Amino acid sequence: MITKELTISNTAGFHVRDASLVCKTAMKYASKLTLAKEGYRADCKSCLDLLTLMAPQGTVLTLSAEGDDEIQAVEAIQELFDHKFYEDEFASAAPVDL
Repeated sequence: MITKELTISNTAGFHVRDASLVCKTAMKYASKLTLAKEGYRADCKSCLDLLTLMAPQGTVLTLSAEGDDEIQAVEAIQELFDHKFYEDEFASAAPVDL
């Protein structure tokens, strides 16, 4: 089992798009993956479960992984956090005209 502390650094906090990215990434791995905050554990393979974390910018979450591919799974999810869930790339790709 691996555990790692990850900080929400994107300005919007942990929201629907971020939960979707974590969920989509977690589904690629067989390992059991959870994110925890203040004793509550959310299954990384459930977007709805992840959204219940209500994690604004600066929140520290604990990622836990257990399984044959736990190292790769942790690295992939950590990459999302390290790149602020690609918030800047997403914002620049958004259409200007609504």
